[in-house]
Amino acid sequence: MTDSVPLRIFLASPGDLGEERAIVESCVKEYSARSNGENSENFEVVGWEQVRGTARRPQEAINELIHESHFLIVLFKELWGSEPGSPWGYTSGTEEELFTGLLELGQADQPMRDVWVAFVKHPSPAPQVVALQSQMAQSHSVMYESIVNSRDLKDKLTKRLEGWSESAEFKAPRNIDLLSSSGKDVLKAARLRLKGEKLIELGQTSAGRDALKEAAILGGPVEQLAYAKFLTRQGDLEEASALTETAIGHFISDTFPLYSPLAAEAFADKAGILRRQGRDVDAIGRLEHALTLLHEHDPYTENARCRILDFLGHAYRKTGKLILAREYFQKAFDYRQKTEKDLEKFQSLINLARIELEDDNVEVADEYMDQVIEGLQQTPPTALHANGHALAAEIRLRQGRASEGISYAQRALSLNRQLSNKYGEAISLYILAECYREAGKESEAKKYAHECLELNQLMENEFGSQQAQGVIDRLGIQ
Repeated sequence: MTDSVPLRIFLASPGDLGEERAIVESCVKEYSARSNGENSENFEVVGWEQVRGTARRPQEAINELIHESHFLIVLFKELWGSEPGSPWGYTSGTEEELFTGLLELGQADQPMRDVWVAFVKHPSPAPQVVALQSQMAQSHSVMYESIVNSRDLKDKLTKRLEGWSESAEFKAPRNIDLLSSSGKDVLKAARLRLKGEKLIELGQTSAGRDALKEAAILGGPVEQLAYAKFLTRQGDLEEASALTETAIGHFISDTFPLYSPLAAEAFADKAGILRRQGRDVDAIGRLEHALTLLHEHDPYTENARCRILDFLGHAYRKTGKLILAREYFQKAFDYRQKTEKDLEKFQSLINLARIELEDDNVEVADEYMDQVIEGLQQTPPTALHANGHALAAEIRLRQGRASEGISYAQRALSLNRQLSNKYGEAISLYILAECYREAGKESEAKKYAHECLELNQLMENEFGSQQAQGVIDRLGIQ
């Protein structure tokens, strides 16, 4: 047995499989005991019993256990299961658990490695159980087992554990085509969203946009908000606002729970658009109310809370209230540091560095940025890297080291263009123009200032246009 933490198996089933659940748990314990001292993995079984009381929809808390699991076992016999109140249209809690696991299976950064479905023999299974098994058989989308008795379940599960033990070290993402009982193609929508986001990271903006748009058409608020965020970065605020309102409509109509991280993020995204429009005071009110939708303290909720705290910090910074901005940024940083979320922690350090820079504490800002630049070196480039390099260039500019700031600004510009972040690109162009101007290279400064002005005018960003025009005026050029 290895010294690592046991691999987690989530066991999903309707309420008529109490005997089979006990067999699964016993079989897994026996397998782990027999593997003691051998080069084999250890497993543990978890299920809905491990979920603590929550003010949210109970199934959401159950789904979080699946997010943390390495394998999923789904058993059906006679019953389909009870209605979970699912906004995605799932008609049983077990169905939602199955699809949650399949979604996790397709994501490279999630621990889910395999999903095993078994249908236990019964003379009259529910129509939904028959329909699911028939769909799997006809489409060959998911391999499943037919179980005739207790011995058969134990034998087949033992073989499955042996296979999982041999391949447990590796994760090979797999995308499954399977329709839910409501007919919604939730797996395809999620797959298109993830594909679109990855394509944009790789610089394939057009293909990524098409995938995100199709995901928004097929999916729900998660996919709609993903596409709206892309449109916001592109400067298409009108379409982004309309799509965000569509997502918000799900919560207003009670299709999705209002007091939830997803709802809070939807309202926060709307506030983010208001900020882009220069309406920071309006955004602050929306963001403060969005925080009241978060009642839990699980990781998903805290991530949403930190993101809203970041938004509030930026809004207060823009309105000149640096003390409040620092307070909100610090709250987000304290949580991220406590939970060792490195990438998110670097975002907080960038935010705090901006406050120190605006408060003329340039050296403190520089110390923060040194941590960020060093820490991000070992991670794939993201918008966070672009933000970090842009701020590093600003700091060099304030230190009278404009020539050193040029390389940072160029890196930020390149990353923002790769990620198709028009707002980030405009900011990078402005900083680059200022660095070249301070370095005495007026022709380069003129070039980037005019590019910055044109891009901001295209996005109808009045503040950005004024900044670019200011550089041009200081250069005394047309």
